[in-house]
Amino acid sequence: MTRSALPVLVAAGLLAAVSPALAQNTPLGAAGRWTIDLKASTFNEALTGPAPLAAEIDVTKDDGKSLAWTLIEEDDEGLAAIQFADAPLDGTPTKAVVNTQVVMISVRRDGQNGVTAVTSNKTGRKQSMKVWLADADTLRVEQDVDGVPGPPDQSLTFRRVK
Repeated sequence: MTRSALPVLVAAGLLAAVSPALAQNTPLGAAGRWTIDLKASTFNEALTGPAPLAAEIDVTKDDGKSLAWTLIEEDDEGLAAIQFADAPLDGTPTKAVVNTQVVMISVRRDGQNGVTAVTSNKTGRKQSMKVWLADADTLRVEQDVDGVPGPPDQSLTFRRVK
């Protein structure tokens, strides 16, 4: 989980002020394809390696109870990272795939438009991410890669593909 902390947490977290019952049952509005806006994103290359040349998230399930997504990142050599997950939004840990590793991910609804996700691998290393819809076509991600309290290690922006 070094290079692309971007994957698990990115997609995991798709998307603020509705009653808890409604927030638990309403889709986030994240279904569809998203591409990274590299100019609007900031990367911590010391923690994750070089920024990707491109990244795309395909959210295939957004039913208010769980999210399913695929994330693909590309670098100058081709495929840099890939991730698959289908996670309930109640925080129940479930398996996800990042590159060639099986990791555990826990995704919890955070208001009507957001989620908070935590991943951990077999060594116990944890990463967290807050993901929300800033508007109908903009997905924001604040990522903590190193586990040290403070400002986010990376801030990523994705745009909806129409």
